[in-house]
Amino acid sequence: MPMSTMQRHASGFTLIEVLVAVVIAGVGLLGLAKLQAASMSNTQIARVRSLVALQLGGLAAAMHANPAFWSNGGAVPPTFSMNKTTITDLTKTLNATPPDCKQVSCTSAQLAAYDVQAWVAGMNAHFPSYNATVTCTSDPNGQLPVSCSLTATWQEAYTAINQSTVVAGGQTATQSLTLYVQP
Repeated sequence: MPMSTMQRHASGFTLIEVLVAVVIAGVGLLGLAKLQAASMSNTQIARVRSLVALQLGGLAAAMHANPAFWSNGGAVPPTFSMNKTTITDLTKTLNATPPDCKQVSCTSAQLAAYDVQAWVAGMNAHFPSYNATVTCTSDPNGQLPVSCSLTATWQEAYTAINQSTVVAGGQTATQSLTLYVQP
């Protein structure tokens, strides 16, 4: 029995085996590339959501730091909204131009306007397409503390999961986050 025939079959790979291995490796690498793209997209989404939560927490901290205004049920506007650099307050308290409260002594209403306007500038710098609404409720008799809900909405871009969810121009969704505060 000649050994050379058995050695020929046992030594090395055939071209078909090599091609199958290359196809399997290629499919695996494509899967890794898609996984990396999805993880980068999800990291960006998590970053934006964390920043919005921090911004809302900053406004809540400013409200807690000024209880003379925010705990006074008669002074707090029942609702006001913010979009870009515009503050819509029917009481005209928070959209009035306050002095620089870092330099001069301010009343509680001026400090509230200063804080809200600084918050609006910060939100507009990070999220130019945001909208925010603050709704406060209080007991007219002053028996219950003021409670407010701070809601921010923004547009969020994300990556399509498969070919059927791809839209020309990218994917966006409106997201919102609400924080409840008792100043």
